[in-house]
Amino acid sequence: MRLSDMNLDVPVGDERRIEVVANGLPLWHGAQLAVDATIVSPVARSGAAQAGAAERPGRALANAAQRKRRTYPELVRARRCRLVVFGMEVGGRWGDEAVSFLRFLARARARDAPALDRAAAHVAWSVRWSVLLAVASQRAFAASLLELPLAGECNAAGVPPAMHELLADSR
Repeated sequence: MRLSDMNLDVPVGDERRIEVVANGLPLWHGAQLAVDATIVSPVARSGAAQAGAAERPGRALANAAQRKRRTYPELVRARRCRLVVFGMEVGGRWGDEAVSFLRFLARARARDAPALDRAAAHVAWSVRWSVLLAVASQRAFAASLLELPLAGECNAAGVPPAMHELLADSR
């Protein structure tokens, strides 16, 4: 979605885009969420480690999150919208913000489960979504290497699994 199409103070001609805009989620008091998905490599084009990445695991993700916050200062300052940088490293490491976001989403989704099943549902939703997102990120990375078009919105919607299917799949 273009930032100029959101309820933000940006010029109409602003062409910056955000990957996901989510409304109505019970996170952060119902704030609109602008999710920027990013995949980074801890290795530079030259084959050397990114600055600080060899000494501190996740440094490439932290640098990417800082760049995203500089790219979207309107989202950082917005009162009714929250920027979530969903960062992953090539090779599988997830950013702290991505992990927290996924856990918050799973906890919110598990609230619909019966009280005795909530903890199991929270774990099951976390496992399900982390697997789906890990596969999607690796497909996107492979598509970028092969210069293929991204799949778009494949499997973005549909009927969620029944509780017994969800719990059986998470084992």
